Amino acid sequence: MRYYLAPPPMNPVARLIAAVLAVAALVGALFFGLVILVLAVGLGILGWLLLTVRLWWLRRRHGATRPGGPGGGTGTGQAPGGGARKADVIDAEYEVVSRSEDP
Repeated sequence: MRYYLAPPPMNPVARLIAAVLAVAALVGALFFGLVILVLAVGLGILGWLLLTVRLWWLRRRHGATRPGGPGGGTGTGQAPGGGARKADVIDAEYEVVSRSEDP
């Protein structure tokens, strides 16, 4: 047995009005959700754009605009023109203190 807090209306005109209002409420909820989704996506795109511009600005400010990592270059220790740049050349000396076969 069905039990309703408020039983459906018996009048056909009242049923028609209730159905139209229910459809209007569903369409309104759909458009409201769509507006919220568009706002969320728009804010996400705006945040991504701001972050991208900020990172571009920081890289430009610190002079690391060339591809290949923070130091720029091609990753081979040479500038894109073919010669090694001063920042990529490491000059060092070392001395062997002990070897693994020494007791």
